Amino acid sequence: MAAGPLVLIEELQIPVEDLWALWTEPDQVASWLAEGSTIDLRIGGTYLLTGRLAARPIPGPVGGAIVGLEEEYVLKVAWKVPACTVPGQSGDLPVTNLTVLFQPLGPNRTRLRLEHEGWPDDGIGAAALEWHTGAWTEVLARLKQKTA
Repeated sequence: MAAGPLVLIEELQIPVEDLWALWTEPDQVASWLAEGSTIDLRIGGTYLLTGRLAARPIPGPVGGAIVGLEEEYVLKVAWKVPACTVPGQSGDLPVTNLTVLFQPLGPNRTRLRLEHEGWPDDGIGAAALEWHTGAWTEVLARLKQKTA
């Protein structure tokens, strides 16, 4: 039985197309989410973040392959859990499912729903889920500040 899912929702004062750009354009990603990124915005393309994820340092790229995409509405990534999330872990870690949904609520308001699931029901899954809960909570707090 799997742990999770992690679900976070924010309503933001920003047009959906601008919020989409904040998540998918490398220069915009660098302004709030991660210091660097490699984004190949297509099914099978990469979505990798480097440097820091919000305020958390990450040793090497995190992210994975884009497995679902509907411009301005859906971004799905097969998210490789980074070793830094599990103390003492150095081997292969699970691939989880990150889905970011963008729902326009008006010309200058968008609801963002972040779902991260697929955590194994073991110590590795619990540690990774705890780390990601903190990281994604920080990420959305930064996003809310940026779009206020």
